[in-house]
Amino acid sequence: MKERIQKLCKRLSRFTLEEIALIAELEESEVKIFLQELTKENLLTVQDNNYIYNNVEKENKLKKRLPIKFQYQSQETIDMLIKCFCADISSPKVSLILSPSENCICEFNLFFRKKIYERQKQELLQHFKNNPQLPRLRKFFGKFFYFYLYNNFLYVSDELLEDKNSLNFSKNEIRQFKILYSWLNRKLNHNSAKYYTSFHIAEQIWRYNKEYNFLECDLKNLLF
Repeated sequence: MKERIQKLCKRLSRFTLEEIALIAELEESEVKIFLQELTKENLLTVQDNNYIYNNVEKENKLKKRLPIKFQYQSQETIDMLIKCFCADISSPKVSLILSPSENCICEFNLFFRKKIYERQKQELLQHFKNNPQLPRLRKFFGKFFYFYLYNNFLYVSDELLEDKNSLNFSKNEIRQFKILYSWLNRKLNHNSAKYYTSFHIAEQIWRYNKEYNFLECDLKNLLF
């Protein structure tokens, strides 16, 4: 049974306890025991109820998955850039430590944000297809963005998703959104987020209440 759960973890890559228990058709309490064992073996990284499968083989192939212009950098430099991005260290400070220019570091960071945005957009589209929702509309740097909330996760879109059966936020979802929006508004009050704003919003949502180790593991999995 443990081997079956491990294979399922590897296939899902990123999941919650509820999701994997539903797919495995087992009780959450039973699945949780196997997840705890896999975590002790360093095969899973966990924060709260979010799990990420650690695949060492994929980490060794990371460089080949990046755009060609990034492959001129050493693997050590790429690993450090990922660590700095996850640690939320600014590009000017990173350029003082690493050899790439600040412009090159900014390009790396933009690529990371783009991948984060694209993944959450795909998740949003799937949620919306199954359960259409009326968005909350907010403006950043003179442009409106559309926010959706599913299973306590906030999603952003730079275009309106429409469906005649869309439902309003519940009272609890409205309260939760206000808390998240207030936090986002504080994080995005600088001009560096004026361009590619949807990417910056997605990045901050991705970072929200996450520890460094979880972010680094998740970003590496995403880049595969």
